[in-house]
Amino acid sequence: MSSNILQFSAHLDNAYFFRGSNKREVFLYATLKAGKAPTTQERVPLNISLVVDRSGSMQGDKLNYVKKAVDFVIDNLNASDYLSIVQYDNEVDVVSASATVTHKANLHQKVKTIEARGMTNLSGGMLEGYTQVKNTQQSGFVNRTLLLSDGLANQGITDPQRLQQIAQKKFREQGIALSTFGVGADFNESLMTQLSEFGGANYYFIDKPDKIPQIFAQELEGLLSVVAQNTKLTLQFPNTHFRPTKVYGYPASIGRSDITVNFNDVFAEEEKAILIAFEVLQPIDETQNFKLQLQYEDVVEKLETIEEELVLSLQSTQNKEQYEASVHAIAIQNVALFVSNDLYEQCLAAVDKRQYDKAKSLLKQAKTYIEAYIKLYASEELQRQYEQILEYESKLESLKEMPKADFMMAQKFSKSANYMSRKKR
Repeated sequence: MSSNILQFSAHLDNAYFFRGSNKREVFLYATLKAGKAPTTQERVPLNISLVVDRSGSMQGDKLNYVKKAVDFVIDNLNASDYLSIVQYDNEVDVVSASATVTHKANLHQKVKTIEARGMTNLSGGMLEGYTQVKNTQQSGFVNRTLLLSDGLANQGITDPQRLQQIAQKKFREQGIALSTFGVGADFNESLMTQLSEFGGANYYFIDKPDKIPQIFAQELEGLLSVVAQNTKLTLQFPNTHFRPTKVYGYPASIGRSDITVNFNDVFAEEEKAILIAFEVLQPIDETQNFKLQLQYEDVVEKLETIEEELVLSLQSTQNKEQYEASVHAIAIQNVALFVSNDLYEQCLAAVDKRQYDKAKSLLKQAKTYIEAYIKLYASEELQRQYEQILEYESKLESLKEMPKADFMMAQKFSKSANYMSRKKR
């Protein structure tokens, strides 16, 4: 099912359940793809806060390029947009409170005053960014905080789980999303990824300071081309026969018989997808239905809330040929993609802990899993994921001997690439 704004589709890995098999797992794959933004339509206005780490480690090129990135954002906003700029080290200062972008020269002048010093009160900067966006929050705007850091949170709230809970609460209760930008080798990429995951937006790894403006431009380009807002997918499943064991791709709220995924803002030509694994609880003798509802605000054409529904039916069969002929190729390819991606992510986490035997086992599982499908399907996504796994396998031994800084940078590269595959970016 589709509209001009979003193409929405969903598939089970097979429309039939073969009663003669030992299969105890069913997968459901759902995806939405955005079309191009109309060139004649006024874009959605922005209400954003730029939260800049100005700790001592940002001295020099990093901070200079951050300032260029902030200047770039200023130049590309207009009088309909709200912007605030926050800087933090062990203290938090509001460089410019949230206001419409009407005096760009004054804003540029304020950016020049940002200087490096002190520690890293990431939580304080993040919370002030949220406050600034909240102060000027309006319906029909893209409300987002952009948080940049090059180091570890060592002042204020430093517990990763608590920080993640804050991001999740702000997103769910206030509708303010959080994008994170990690610079260099020393920041906690697991924290920054989780903040963006549960904060409803994007994570970016920036390996070199001169890439900071480019990555900010990438995020801004998306924000300037939002086609759908408050995008939410709800799935009703028959809990007498199925139990969800994992949702791949995006954070989800799992209830007794329903699953909800908040996709939030959708950019022009963006794709978002999830894969849900279900454990089969009892034999399937009659048709079971999975009901999906996608709800979003069309902000470029109809300018109203759109609801689309799909029903996927899983039928029971004793005909093996019928079952084998009903495999859904796209769903199966994405099972291979998401499962191997998850195994690879677990491998990367094991290497962080220097658990190399465990990492080798997980990497072997990921490689074997994807190899079983890559021979059957000509998929660029699968091929790219497979090549990432092979490349990591080739350097796994060398990671043991790397200097700490090189090790940390190599891990960040690999995790970022795996994140991008999972997000279909």
